[in-house]
Amino acid sequence: MSLRKRIGFSAASILAIAIGASGALASEPELKIDSGRFEPATLTVPANTPVQLKVTNAGSAPIEFESFELNRERVVPPGQVVTVFLPSLDAGTYHFFDDFHRGNGEGTLIAK
Repeated sequence: MSLRKRIGFSAASILAIAIGASGALASEPELKIDSGRFEPATLTVPANTPVQLKVTNAGSAPIEFESFELNRERVVPPGQVVTVFLPSLDAGTYHFFDDFHRGNGEGTLIAK
């Protein structure tokens, strides 16, 4: 194999490794809360994969995305979007809710 082909192969390999290590291949599901309800109420994500969950507050009051099982809580101002970073999750079911409005909708994240 010529030096030129080996360099090209090496550069492509390094690029593939860098993309994987940067998390660019992570799942990016979206979740919206409107009128006190999460949409979708059940969200499925791949297990054993980092997740960048986009949470949109379509309402007129702040909400707090919270999950004891995911060990996450994030305030989302009205009309704003936040990203909730989740590590690779084991297969299973994880519950979340709006801690500012506990009587309203709850949701479930399923990793499989």
